[in-house]
Amino acid sequence: MGPMRRTEFQFAEGGRGCPLSGSAGGDPGALPRASSETVQPPSRRYGLFRRGTGSGAGSVGPGLDAVAEALRGSGNGGHGPGTTGRLEHKYLLSPEEARQVSRFLAARLEVDPHARGRPGNAYTVRSVYFDSPGLICYHAKQNGAPVREKYRVRTYNEPGSAPIFLERKARQGHLYRKEKARLNDAWLGCLAARDGLGSPAAAGCPTVVQRLLYRMDRQAFVPTVLIAYEREAYVEWADQDTVRITLDRNLRAQAVPRLEEMYDEGDLRPLLTRWAILEVKFSGVVPWTLRELTRRFPLLWRACSKYAASIEHVVLNSATTNGVGAHAQLL
Repeated sequence: MGPMRRTEFQFAEGGRGCPLSGSAGGDPGALPRASSETVQPPSRRYGLFRRGTGSGAGSVGPGLDAVAEALRGSGNGGHGPGTTGRLEHKYLLSPEEARQVSRFLAARLEVDPHARGRPGNAYTVRSVYFDSPGLICYHAKQNGAPVREKYRVRTYNEPGSAPIFLERKARQGHLYRKEKARLNDAWLGCLAARDGLGSPAAAGCPTVVQRLLYRMDRQAFVPTVLIAYEREAYVEWADQDTVRITLDRNLRAQAVPRLEEMYDEGDLRPLLTRWAILEVKFSGVVPWTLRELTRRFPLLWRACSKYAASIEHVVLNSATTNGVGAHAQLL
């Protein structure tokens, strides 16, 4: 693979935004213009990309080996004392890099069972994220809070083709963990109506649902952004671990959605139509595939938050037909 080129990302019109626009006209799906210089990843001030200190092919990220060694040596199933969770590494790939990485993965790994038999070994992920009017979860992410969480209602593909789940993704330091519950019609309706813990439907609901209902009562959590993308997914079976490796493409988002709009594509705005986000999720031991990927390709480990990018691009920077910012609709 040839060297990447320097990419000068430009903001969408209207403010701080995300580095997703590649032309002066603000087309968020366009490829950024490149100069003749070697690539320098977007700096920390951008909402989507935060660079680690590792660099170049052969690097598995800043301090990853030390982190993994500490986790392995904790004697707690690969995690630190009193903690459980997994590690997650993300990389932004150009279209050509994504094609080469896709071929590499498809030739060596097992296709994720949920993607098996689907075109391109990919399925569609649809998530409605909840946050407060003051965007507590977003600001915790952007400020690098060591302990933070986010809530999302998630489903896949077409209506009726997959269950609907509520997930809570909690992060503490390097580690993240998930709580997940399949939603029945009553619990989904309770969330859609924002009824809170006092609703009759809340009785007997799973703990993760109760957590979100509590946030709705105390911090006015509401559906804030709908995010959809196509996920090409593979699995590596390692000793005492299941490694998930995914390529996410065609990122698109909508501000202030209703839960019943999860499958609607009409109001989704494209954010990252040609670039891809490579994610590697594992527990403690650095997987062979990640080492091989960073040896073969000039990957740089960085934070790539689809949620933060979507908040900045379609909530903080968008406007309704009445000229009222989408963020104001949360207040």
